[in-house]
Amino acid sequence: MKKITTILIAIVIVAIFASSSVLAQTKGMKYNQSISANPLGLVFGVFNATYEQQIAPKNSFTINGSYFTYNDWTAGSIGGSYRFYLLQEDVRAIQGFSFGPMAQIAFWSWGGPGSYSYDGGTVFYIGAEAAYKWVFSGGFVVEPSIALRFGVNQLEGLGGFSSYGIGVNLGYAW
Repeated sequence: MKKITTILIAIVIVAIFASSSVLAQTKGMKYNQSISANPLGLVFGVFNATYEQQIAPKNSFTINGSYFTYNDWTAGSIGGSYRFYLLQEDVRAIQGFSFGPMAQIAFWSWGGPGSYSYDGGTVFYIGAEAAYKWVFSGGFVVEPSIALRFGVNQLEGLGGFSSYGIGVNLGYAW
């Protein structure tokens, strides 16, 4: 089952990158949107993809989705962030250093063995993220990032916990 899930995720990533590449080539060099994923996360059982849209000369918002595991728990999540690009002078909003607040909602389920009868549930997270995005000619994106998030509520057997994420997203901008 895990191999099938990994193969499906890989197919989705390839499809997203292929369609984004076509859009980047047809719309020219004005990069104000991007889509990316963290391929290194798959090694640790985490899949995430992020869409970013410029909304002001030095601001953007993101929408992201993730699937991850923690011990015998699995979760799917959706979230977003608001990014401030304040340190550059002549760069479009989706390039360079960014930081800002983030929020996420995760739907957890218990899949482990034992006599536990955890039902899972929903956890809300708030936090912050920082990233540096390079957009190369043709729209190819490399974005190392770090995020820190805190659980607002708790689940029986899981508790409320804080976590951090370090990654390098790859993708396309258009």
